[in-house]
Amino acid sequence: MYVCFLFKSNQLKAVGHASTIPVIFGVNVSILFGAPLILNQIFFIPFIFAPILNV
Repeated sequence: MYVCFLFKSNQLKAVGHASTIPVIFGVNVSILFGAPLILNQIFFIPFIFAPILNV
């Protein structure tokens, strides 16, 4: 959800805006396929540790 506010890329902003509502309900498919999570540490680290901290 932070993608639509922090990054300057129009592509990442579009993914962030499109996935805001589904992410609230726990559906992260649009983020998984829309943002390059695995190859980018900026996305990958919070994606792994945020659910761990929430538990």
